Amino acid sequence: MNMTKDELLKEMEHVLETQGEQALEKFTLEHFTELPEDVQGKVLLGYYSQAIEKEAGEAAIAELQKEGLEALEELEAIKAEASKSE
Repeated sequence: MNMTKDELLKEMEHVLETQGEQALEKFTLEHFTELPEDVQGKVLLGYYSQAIEKEAGEAAIAELQKEGLEALEELEAIKAEASKSE
């Protein structure tokens, strides 16, 4: 089903309002080649940004987990030293 630029944009708005973001993503992917180039660029930039944010978030979580484990190891070492002193 080929739609005009205006029809596509109106349908995208309708899908977002009635079915949510996941449905909009699916619709966008299904009709990607029909979208105007400027909209395609914005869509790609949006997906790229989401991927980077997700990756950065996962990296931050991994770093926090690593720091947490290091802190626990230090506490265990301090606890072991304290036990020797008693």
